[in-house]
Amino acid sequence: MLQKMKRIQVIGPKKEFGAVVDLLYHEGTIHLEDACQCIPKEEIHLIPMEKEKTAEVADIQGRIAGILSTLPDAPADPAIDEQIASELQDKTRDDLITRAHEMIRELESVTRELASRKSDLKLKITTWDRYAKILNFIQPMERELPVLENYEVTILLIQKEFSEVLDLIRKELATITHDQFEMNSMAVDAETLATIMVFNKRYSQAVHSFVFSVNVNEVRLPQEYMGKPFYAMFAQIEGDKARAAEEIRLIDEKLAALSHRWYHELTYLKRTFEDISEELLAFNKFGHSEYMFVVMGWIPKKFLRRMKEAVKKTFGDRVIISELGVGAEEMEKAPTFYDNPRWVKPFETIMQLVSPPAYREVDPSPVLAIFFPFFFGLMVGDIGYGLVILAFALIVKKKLGANAFAKNISEILIISSIPTIIFGFLYGEFFGDFGETMGWIQPVHLLGITWNRVDAMIPMLIFALAVGVVHVFLGLVIGIRNEMIRKNKKHVAEKVGMLFVITAILLLLTLALKKIPSWMMYPSVAMAIVALLLIIYGGGALGPMEIMSSVGNILSYARLMAIGMASVILAIVANRIGGAIGIAIIGVIAAVLLHTLNIILAMFSPSIHSMRLHLVEFFSKFYEGGGVMYKPFKRV
Repeated sequence: MLQKMKRIQVIGPKKEFGAVVDLLYHEGTIHLEDACQCIPKEEIHLIPMEKEKTAEVADIQGRIAGILSTLPDAPADPAIDEQIASELQDKTRDDLITRAHEMIRELESVTRELASRKSDLKLKITTWDRYAKILNFIQPMERELPVLENYEVTILLIQKEFSEVLDLIRKELATITHDQFEMNSMAVDAETLATIMVFNKRYSQAVHSFVFSVNVNEVRLPQEYMGKPFYAMFAQIEGDKARAAEEIRLIDEKLAALSHRWYHELTYLKRTFEDISEELLAFNKFGHSEYMFVVMGWIPKKFLRRMKEAVKKTFGDRVIISELGVGAEEMEKAPTFYDNPRWVKPFETIMQLVSPPAYREVDPSPVLAIFFPFFFGLMVGDIGYGLVILAFALIVKKKLGANAFAKNISEILIISSIPTIIFGFLYGEFFGDFGETMGWIQPVHLLGITWNRVDAMIPMLIFALAVGVVHVFLGLVIGIRNEMIRKNKKHVAEKVGMLFVITAILLLLTLALKKIPSWMMYPSVAMAIVALLLIIYGGGALGPMEIMSSVGNILSYARLMAIGMASVILAIVANRIGGAIGIAIIGVIAAVLLHTLNIILAMFSPSIHSMRLHLVEFFSKFYEGGGVMYKPFKRV
């Protein structure tokens, strides 16, 4: 559930600031606010504590990241990492900043120049490859080209559908060069023409300006290739590429040597300065004047007494913690702090799919922790499947327990496997009807009906819809509570009206089925009329349309029966196929494969639909969100 928060202010002499911050950091319970923003400047002019250092550290982070981006990764070496950590972990922040500047001075310009040169060489190789490709295309026209001395060769690549532009180019070239040019075209491929233009160099500027104006893709041969036969051009390109590749290899060797020497220390400093940056962001929320400092923030009520005692014990009356009075509007800004039992905490992962609840809203996590496994078990409902899911989740938790997300998902499956086994006992299902066929288990007879899902489809549908009614009613009750806290009378009336109208509809349905006395029609109709008036008062003229929405929400719970029915039918099909195959081993393999597929589907599909029933049908009745998560000042 969400914990009650208190807003506090910590004030003390500036000389005690460092010691106070250490204590707050050690306690790890205060959610910081920006003191400079919270306290009006006309009351006291505060400035952030570490504004200049923040900019310097951000600059160091960026420059170290830039150096690391140019260096190849060095192989992991725990011994070197441990040695570097032992040398630097006791250094002060200023010492680390000095060390970082020394490394930047030594490495930044060198690595930047090497990386830039390597990038240029790679670009040149790409360009040379492009020249070679173009030359391959035009080599068949070699005999048609004149001697290239004092002439320039330009290649134009033109899509065939725009080939009419060649006539325009030819006419303009004749004018510019006084008919001193050659122009020939050939197909490069099914869609492209290569046009070679040869003209005197004295017309170069005018020709290129014209070509640019008609927006044609132009490829110029470099000056060093001019006047050479094609075989010489190809040889020069290959030679240039080989020399560039060799230079890249030498650059890589230099970068590898630098990485071997500096990579581990740079990565250590990168991580360290990330922590320092987080610390400075917190420090910027502390304000100070010439003689004093101020810290503002929120703290869970249950931690406040301990915090006061720790400050009193360490600083006496020199540092004061004041509990601030806050109005309803300010309380809406209080951070959200989950403090749920261990069995609820895994379901907080699902709550991450929506924005955090506002401070004064009901925390839906405990409700989610109850109904999610219930819905999951209701849909899967098989002892064998429940045992397999339990075993799978235990293995995942053991193997991937270090990952918080994997740990939470596995714990959700572990919890959900329990109602799966319980419902499996009620349904009489052990890998579908296999347990019943073997005589190991039978469906339970309860309330005058059998709980065999295939034989009791209608009762199962009614039960699923009844669960939907309870769930939606609970959402409306929580919504009424939230709106009463906000003192929003209209929304309270609307949700009360929705409760009444759904109740009236249920009464009229049972009346139509002759399950209740006929005189109940009058109070049911009266309740419906009162409900309609409340809904119109709370939601306006369009409010009654929400009645259909709520009824639709309840009908959505029919999926609890439908998905479960699909699962048990697939399990029965697996058993039938396994028994129908004459060769026993093949039949067993076929049945196992189908059951495996069904179990995989059983872990995903019911989970998704259970989340949908909560996040859409249930949350829509009360949940607004928009809160800020509690983030205490401490090392994460």
